[in-house]
Amino acid sequence: MPHKIKRWLIRHYQDNFLMYFIVSVLFVVGIIAGAVATKVLGSEKNDEAMFFLNSFFRAIDNNSLNNMSILKQSLIDNYKAVIALWFSGIIYLGFIISPIIMLFRGFALGFSVGFFVYEYGLKGFLFSIFGIFPQNLLMIPSIISIASISMAYSVNKTKKRNIRMNSNAKFSYLTHYSLQIFGFSLVLFIGCLIEAYLAPIFLRFLISYLG
Repeated sequence: MPHKIKRWLIRHYQDNFLMYFIVSVLFVVGIIAGAVATKVLGSEKNDEAMFFLNSFFRAIDNNSLNNMSILKQSLIDNYKAVIALWFSGIIYLGFIISPIIMLFRGFALGFSVGFFVYEYGLKGFLFSIFGIFPQNLLMIPSIISIASISMAYSVNKTKKRNIRMNSNAKFSYLTHYSLQIFGFSLVLFIGCLIEAYLAPIFLRFLISYLG
């Protein structure tokens, strides 16, 4: 089974290389834009963000974070994007919506890491590594894959719009599309679990170590 999955993934990435390339480039552009945006953040917004982060760090240090609440919010934030991507592929808009969502996702990540590093220096960099990086090892590839699948499905549907297909063929095509997204959504779910249960442990250890 693992060997079959590996072969399928290799073939999948080869068949959709252009979509993955476009989505990945826009994601990186978003990260760069987000990192740059931290330097032009107004002082009022800067103070608000600092207040929130300090409150967050105190909650971690006092073991008062609710892991289930973090998981719930993470699932809501991530699966809203998944549903939007899945639906946009069906209505022929995946090739528009997917790049936009990935651009904003990249911006959010770049802004978060950039703000940590800009305000806290080396400590902020370490916070990013331990608090953001672990879950994103799974989240980023998953959401890029889902966005690319949505984009590819939308483009292929547009190309086949004038081709007559029976209902069974259409249903099979939609099922295959949905199963692909579902598969990568499971990986995304594991990333949400890491964000809710492991990342706070890493951050708590780092906070106690750095004093």
